Amino acid sequence: MFGTLRRAGLAVLLAVVAAFTGTMAAQAAPAAAAEVACTSYTNVSIGGGWYLHVPSLGGNSGNYNCVVVRGHKGFPTLVLQESLVACYEQYVGPKGPDSDFGGNTEHAMRNAQIRINQPAVKVDGRFGPITSSYFTFQAYDHNNGGSHTGLCYRR
Repeated sequence: MFGTLRRAGLAVLLAVVAAFTGTMAAQAAPAAAAEVACTSYTNVSIGGGWYLHVPSLGGNSGNYNCVVVRGHKGFPTLVLQESLVACYEQYVGPKGPDSDFGGNTEHAMRNAQIRINQPAVKVDGRFGPITSSYFTFQAYDHNNGGSHTGLCYRR
């Protein structure tokens, strides 16, 4: 009889400990921030009518707290690909920049992150806020119809 009570008591004690530690672990774990896709780009003036096109959350918002990752399409991907080609001499696909973030762009992004060579920049093939702060972007001449200058700058 005492053996049965001890086993039952032990089972209850283990259940309480498991519930308590599970609750503590849930309280201790920080909430994961949801990633938001970049939806446009911001024109960052570098003087003389030249601008950098930097992927951002909204057009000319200056909000760089967003990502451009595999599967994304559109202007944020296009301006990223153009900078990968012009500033990092990377291959982004057989047609060049095409606004489609696929495997070639992901590989090019990894290579760029390796060249950036900063401890804060994770080599993962994804373009996010940290990579953006160290990334070199192609300059566009807005006095000349937005033509590519072939020159590159950090924002």
